[in-house]
Amino acid sequence: MIRKVLIALLLVGALVCGVVALTRSDDVAPAGTPTAAAVTAGWSPRRVPQPFVDAVGSTHLQSELDYALGSSDGCFDVLTAASTVASHQADAPYIGASTQKLLTGAAALAVLGPDSTLSTRVFTTGDPASGTVDRLVLVGGGDPLLSTDDFRAVLEADPTTAGTPVTAMESLADLVVAKGIRKVNALSVVDDRYDDERYNPQWPPNYRSEGQIGPIGALTVNKGFSRYKPTPVPVDDPALTAGAALAQLLRARGVTVIGATQRGKVPDGATELGHIDSAPVKDIVAEMVRSSDNLAAEMLVKEIGVHEAKQGTTAAGVAAAMKKLGELGVPTTGVNMVDGSGLGRDNRVTCRALAGTIDLGGRPEFAALWAGMPVAGQSGTLADEFHGTGLEGKLRGKTGFINGVTGLAGLVDTGRPVRFALIVNGGFGETDAVRIRGKLAQIIARFPESPPPDELVPAPITPAPTAAPSPAAP
Repeated sequence: MIRKVLIALLLVGALVCGVVALTRSDDVAPAGTPTAAAVTAGWSPRRVPQPFVDAVGSTHLQSELDYALGSSDGCFDVLTAASTVASHQADAPYIGASTQKLLTGAAALAVLGPDSTLSTRVFTTGDPASGTVDRLVLVGGGDPLLSTDDFRAVLEADPTTAGTPVTAMESLADLVVAKGIRKVNALSVVDDRYDDERYNPQWPPNYRSEGQIGPIGALTVNKGFSRYKPTPVPVDDPALTAGAALAQLLRARGVTVIGATQRGKVPDGATELGHIDSAPVKDIVAEMVRSSDNLAAEMLVKEIGVHEAKQGTTAAGVAAAMKKLGELGVPTTGVNMVDGSGLGRDNRVTCRALAGTIDLGGRPEFAALWAGMPVAGQSGTLADEFHGTGLEGKLRGKTGFINGVTGLAGLVDTGRPVRFALIVNGGFGETDAVRIRGKLAQIIARFPESPPPDELVPAPITPAPTAAPSPAAP
């Protein structure tokens, strides 16, 4: 297709040159006048050289990317605002790893709304004004950013997660104290908004042991980890851990909490003491994309299931997400989502679907997709990549890696925004994964790397002087 476009443009150029040749006589200066400056004909492609430059650059880019990909199994799709400039197996399904979070984020923004929030609530039985309540009930609302001060310090110390929006668990404790409560006879937790499947059965066990993701639940604090360095240690029950954290914070504020945290239900007759809201969904999505937050992706998918099917399950969530992406115009043929994070090896995405999702980021309601993309050499999962390439601050994209999979999808500034998606599947580890996607991205960033317009289109016409006529004979 690219070759056909180039041939068509060259034919147009030839036609234009013919028109220029036929109109040369119109530009000849009258006899006796000084030689005129060079004139660009009205029909000259010099007046609109970009299509010619892009056509040549497109052919060059296609060749360079094909050569760099070699025999590796992968896809790429590169687009300007005007057209696709390079493409390879863009509709073929591949394991996309965390590039899939772009699809999850787009679906969450569309289904939940960019300005919606997720609330963690506290209920009581008894009269808070008396200073003592029979029971305090902590109810999870699907907030993946609920955290305590020590965990927030860990996030800020890591360039991948620095600046992450958080929901302070301390605010819940302050809320309880502000109501005058000084004694809690029992504290229980409720996290029945989602199912109790903590880890997707398709994930290998090492995802848990290596701290790739904590247990999924509607009530989770500190992303489900009890220790964060050097290797995160996941908790067994995220809701009970959240309840224990609240009890500890209350005790630190002088509140007596009797007994250990229990699971339960909101009792009949209980009243809501108060709630704390998460950051807007648009900020959660941006954080998920920037730091590749696996837990946030999985909780958002289950929240989509609650919203669309009244089922807080992964299956309901991904089905609703796929449906919504299709309604948004994202080409979903070949796409198969088995989770929200991209950790599962049965997930499949296409470069075409990734590119279509990136396009959504140009709409205000999906702006978080672009705003959240890590910036080369500066932030998120790209903070340590592309140093010394000249792309620092110019390229932003969502990374993807699991063993044998590398991907990158985003935008690069080449004087204008160029959108791209690339995925490679093979038998490599993380070091080679970073090298492969880096090499392909740097080639894309050189577009339209082609000869200057002077070498591609006709030069201006310089009118030839006409000799003055001989004087009339006497």
